[in-house]
Amino acid sequence: MKAFYEMRNEPHFIGLMTEYPFPLHVHEIVETVLILEGGCTIHLDSRIYNLRAGDAAIFFPMTPHSFDVIEPGCRGFAAFFPADTIPEYATTFRTLVPDEPVVRDARSIGDIAFATERMLAVSREGDDASPMRLAYLHLYLAHLLGAMSYHAAGELRERDLGARIIRYVYDHACENISLSSTARDLGISESHLSHLFAQQFKVNFRRFINAIRIEKAAKLMLDPGLTLTQISDQCGFENTRTFRRAFVRETGSLPTAYMRSTRTGNR
Repeated sequence: MKAFYEMRNEPHFIGLMTEYPFPLHVHEIVETVLILEGGCTIHLDSRIYNLRAGDAAIFFPMTPHSFDVIEPGCRGFAAFFPADTIPEYATTFRTLVPDEPVVRDARSIGDIAFATERMLAVSREGDDASPMRLAYLHLYLAHLLGAMSYHAAGELRERDLGARIIRYVYDHACENISLSSTARDLGISESHLSHLFAQQFKVNFRRFINAIRIEKAAKLMLDPGLTLTQISDQCGFENTRTFRRAFVRETGSLPTAYMRSTRTGNR
């Protein structure tokens, strides 16, 4: 199973969690789930967790995770949102790492059960623009994040080294980075870094960087003042030919066609 960088066209989502297993992946936004019925098994930053009804998990930005087993009859609440959706928690998501990203019996903590029920009710009503969705999410996070302890994202711990590597690569993907420069800046050996990508992420280092660059390029395409050449340069590609090849591989579309449809849809 390969880890992949997920480009989400829908940065905000509140509703029911997936009913099917989902492979190892990372994304820039925050994700949280709370199991309502049944159970599932997740892989979160090289650890395996069995979640039962009432348990909650939160995936900070760029943390490798997967849903390995979804039991029949499992139902769960899920939310996806950018780290700065609620400013009070933006610093937490950007600079800290949970010591334990799973909270057992979270539904019994404070107003988590109430906030979850109200978010799902608003979702069922189809009122995605309701400000109450954000208010209930704020309430949910206040209790869930408050039940956790943390350490600094830059603190080198072997068990969450994978997440630290992914965050570093995401932050520097548009620069001229390599396996050796990344290993040097992270203070680990190149062979150790290579081993982690091969054994833990099971994805090519350069392919992973390009996927992140393409996601950033797709966002820059919303700016009508930028040309494809400028976007290619800003995202760290050597030339537009390399950019075009990587873009087609990751999205299935030519960058010219993708940019045209994106800008037309945002008029």
